[in-house]
Amino acid sequence: MTRIYCIAEKIFAVFGAIVFAVIVWFIVAAMWRAPLHQFNLWTLQKNFRAIEHPLNSKSIKKLSGFGRLFRDASNGCDYLVGGFRVGNDTRESIAQWYQDFSIRPFDDAEPVPIEIKFFDDEDFSEGRQWSNPWFDWYEKIRESFDWQEMRGTPYVVFARQTDYPPYGDIRCFYEPAIH
Repeated sequence: MTRIYCIAEKIFAVFGAIVFAVIVWFIVAAMWRAPLHQFNLWTLQKNFRAIEHPLNSKSIKKLSGFGRLFRDASNGCDYLVGGFRVGNDTRESIAQWYQDFSIRPFDDAEPVPIEIKFFDDEDFSEGRQWSNPWFDWYEKIRESFDWQEMRGTPYVVFARQTDYPPYGDIRCFYEPAIH
């Protein structure tokens, strides 16, 4: 009886090792490119930091994220980097400052244009929508800023790259990863 027990124990150990190896292989095969998204976001952040801002504006909060940001039902990764700033200029002069700015993309695509949103735009005041990361940013900014002391024009300046495959990264299938 002891011999049968030893043989059964070895069979179960080998079977368990095989099942474990198959599970690990499946996870690695499905997500082997997932760190690529972190690298792409880091590269886009680095390129974004190189732009010049108006001298009379100050940075309040840096923001970045990737995931299913600008999609309703399809899966994929979009990248978004930017920051909340307050400037002493008018909306028109701030918009004109960034009008022709663009940054290098993280791949060989076209240059990424710099965009601006002002806080009285509807995108910030609307409720949470699947294809609207602005509401998440608005909530993060609102929590970290004293609106009573604000003087000037608040705005978000940003760059985005969209429509990249998820490469098995679960973060590109669900809620955005806004930082």
